[in-house]
Amino acid sequence: MYEQTFSRTNPGCIVFLLDRSDSMKQPWQSSGGTLAEGAARAVNKILLDLCVKSAKEVGGRARHYFDVGVFGYGACPVGGGEGVEPALAGQPIVPIPQVFDNPLRVEAEQSVDAVAGSRLPVWIEPVFGYRTPMCQAIATAGEHVYGWAASHPDSFPPIVINITDGMVTDSPFDGADLAEWAARLTSIETRHGRTLLFNIFLSPTVAPEALFPVTAADLPEPGPELFAISSTLPASMVANARGARVEIADGARGFVFNAGLATLVWFLEIGTRVADVRDR
Repeated sequence: MYEQTFSRTNPGCIVFLLDRSDSMKQPWQSSGGTLAEGAARAVNKILLDLCVKSAKEVGGRARHYFDVGVFGYGACPVGGGEGVEPALAGQPIVPIPQVFDNPLRVEAEQSVDAVAGSRLPVWIEPVFGYRTPMCQAIATAGEHVYGWAASHPDSFPPIVINITDGMVTDSPFDGADLAEWAARLTSIETRHGRTLLFNIFLSPTVAPEALFPVTAADLPEPGPELFAISSTLPASMVANARGARVEIADGARGFVFNAGLATLVWFLEIGTRVADVRDR
């Protein structure tokens, strides 16, 4: 299981759930920006990485190796009020060539280690407001992930990565609590395994990080609840991470608690680096 490669015949599906609640306006550690700005920057970087990975030559157009989605939950800048809405041009799941061709804009990269003159496409804007309807976000994403998996039975299972800084505020939602919505999502499968759900809890202050834990022991709230809904890392992903000199124990969950900006970007890289890209 979880050994399928990404190809144009069998593309992968990667979905980001992005907390846009009011607390995301807090300054983020020493990053020089807010949680919302840092999270949006990290997702934009990973979208760019997926575009680059999908291009066979430097400067070439991205090929259809991935379908991607970003769902913001909390403030809804398009529809207004609180809820969940797609953040990639209003579309739920988008082929990577379409993402590649349609950034909102391109701006100078702001990170400390950025190369002079480097520029970064922007697809996702920082947004914050209202509460944290995480159950609704998982339920909404699950509807689209289900349809995608049904249309791609031979693909690597969908990967859903939830980025949040707060406790869920809508559990139960539509008769089910957070654990049940997560279980429904991860029950969606292809022939190569079940959907993977990974979670990243952001901390606005410098605090000890828990990286890929195997137990929820000693985690303060909402750590145990998020740990419980996080998928165990498949062997193929553990092997890739260890190949990149990342120490991960067998049975580790796809979860990070109190992540700083550098850890968020690193986690997203590990969480989307699961299989080779094949030109098929």
